[in-house]
Amino acid sequence: MRRITGVLVAFLVLTGTLLVLPVYAAPAPEAKPVAPSIDAVDLGSVQQPEDTAVVTSDGEVLDAGPEADVPADQAGPTSPAPVDPDDDSDAVASSGDEIPGVPALTVSQPDTRHFSTVGVTWAQDATVTGVTVTVRTKNAHGVWSDWTPVQQDDVQMTSTGTEQEYRGGTAPYWTDDAYGVEVIVQSADGSTPRDVQVQLIDPGTSAADAAPGGAQVTGQAHAATTMPAIYSRAQWGADESLMGWDHEYAPTIKAATIHHTADSNNYAADDVPKIMRSIYAYHAVSLGWGDIGYNVVVDKFGRAWEGRSGGLTSTVIGAHAGGFNYETFGVSMLGNYDLVDTTPVMIDMVASVVAWKLSLYGVDPRGKVTLTSAGGGTAKYAKGVSVTLPTVFAHRDVGATACPGRYGYSRMDQIRALVAAKMDAAGPAVQTGAGPQVLLRNSKGSGTAEWVTQRGDAGDVPLACDWDGNGTETIGVFRAGRFFLFNSNDSAATPSAEFSYGDEGDTPICGDWDGDGKETVGIWRSGVFYLKNSNSGGVADGHFAYGNWDAQPLVGDWNGDGYDTVAVYQNATFYYANSNLRPLADASMRFGDPGDWAVAGDWTGARRDSAGVFRAGRFYLANSLTKAVADSVVSFGDSPDHPLVADWDGNRTTTVGVIRGY
Repeated sequence: MRRITGVLVAFLVLTGTLLVLPVYAAPAPEAKPVAPSIDAVDLGSVQQPEDTAVVTSDGEVLDAGPEADVPADQAGPTSPAPVDPDDDSDAVASSGDEIPGVPALTVSQPDTRHFSTVGVTWAQDATVTGVTVTVRTKNAHGVWSDWTPVQQDDVQMTSTGTEQEYRGGTAPYWTDDAYGVEVIVQSADGSTPRDVQVQLIDPGTSAADAAPGGAQVTGQAHAATTMPAIYSRAQWGADESLMGWDHEYAPTIKAATIHHTADSNNYAADDVPKIMRSIYAYHAVSLGWGDIGYNVVVDKFGRAWEGRSGGLTSTVIGAHAGGFNYETFGVSMLGNYDLVDTTPVMIDMVASVVAWKLSLYGVDPRGKVTLTSAGGGTAKYAKGVSVTLPTVFAHRDVGATACPGRYGYSRMDQIRALVAAKMDAAGPAVQTGAGPQVLLRNSKGSGTAEWVTQRGDAGDVPLACDWDGNGTETIGVFRAGRFFLFNSNDSAATPSAEFSYGDEGDTPICGDWDGDGKETVGIWRSGVFYLKNSNSGGVADGHFAYGNWDAQPLVGDWNGDGYDTVAVYQNATFYYANSNLRPLADASMRFGDPGDWAVAGDWTGARRDSAGVFRAGRFYLANSLTKAVADSVVSFGDSPDHPLVADWDGNRTTTVGVIRGY
């Protein structure tokens, strides 16, 4: 069995497919700019409703716009004509849970054009702080969703000194495909929004949404920590014609601010580019900011996406923490983490992004910083007040907001610790120009490292296989589409083979595909395995789709027949195949938790491989693919490490190892 690094994660449904193995693969769809569309529904205000808006209180209609329909028994002397009795739509929106005694500005639009995101905006007014908004939407089958509260947005654009008119509003809320909407707006504290509008956003579609390719944002500058993979604005289809502001830059970066988007948590992996386009359209156009507010957005699958334009390595000023956008870098978790807990891979990527960014500017993640409030918006501190904060702080630390939610906020100490650990681990290796370290054990069970190999350059991906067939697995590296293989684990060894295969962003794998006793390379790219029967460049000897495009790929001899075959790990489940000619799952086993790094190996010398997971410095290993229980627990490595297991000493038993500084 041949191991790979666990550098990709996903939590999706298996889509194993039987395919003939052609020599060439069809190219992935190219990402292109996608222009979103925005429909605005005017509501006016509770004092003067517009169009189809209706004002109610305690179930009674108080007023209505000139185009509104209301039930005959509720129509007042100034109300428009009653609704058609044969119309089964809700003429007056009501959730049944409105705040008693508080006028509600409502609208019912049961038939709209397609949209996927809804938000409510109003004329900018610093005194409007107590708005509550509830929405429900109708799908293509005519079924209404449950009523959902949408939070008032707590991000704020920094003034550019232009005449641009900004608007207040809620956060944008992902509804998925919808064709009707009802909205209820109330102000419990007496602050009354004016010029209220419902914004219905269709982000458009792109064939590249399901496979945006390897994350391509680059720009190491002088970072002591390797830049994590971040999908670019181009990859999520940003329409740069929406840009309506001139970039502003601070002298430096002093701190990172952690947010959540307060969006829906019910999104799939291929929804994320569309959600990014929706947030962009809402921030840039609906709120009038001219661009997306956050510098980086991290989804629940552990993937990072470029937000604000102007350069990720730069000091460009975002719109994420009212009063505290200057000299800070905003990272937002996609979803509402006041309702559900974060995922481990999301937290790990947030920490990776922050560690990289702070290392660019020499910021100590364990330190404190004094920032001066610019005031306004939801800022907790008045303009000119100086506040001492951790260098990695939550939005609620400076704003009158729950952001990043109670679950997100409970992870702040963990995020700070991970950032510090990643910077500590990567610092010396990267600063000296050296590559990642692999710490390994030849003995079974927990203990200290018995061998350390430092291999390659910063950013290289280590993998371990028996390249020469001598029974001992040794470490090679994959560097942006090029393999460097070694027949020794000595850090001073020279490559035994060097060749180009694959592209930057691919995940390297290796195994004995033809049963000849020697391992050869392969790559995993967006749900497709590309396998080589020789350690050389050229085209794949076979390729096939198996699993979801962003699952964790694995390799092992699952049935002891001497041939390595593939598997994927997703939804905390191993799905393995016993043939690379008929790549369908022969069986599956649920094991571990979402967010674990998957590993595979022969832990007992049984001549067949089984599963394991790595979680926060511990390996949980199963000796069978039929019994979903850890037969052994091995403590080795730290939380920021990535697992790399192999038969390091040729005794036909797999033991653990970790990659540090990757």
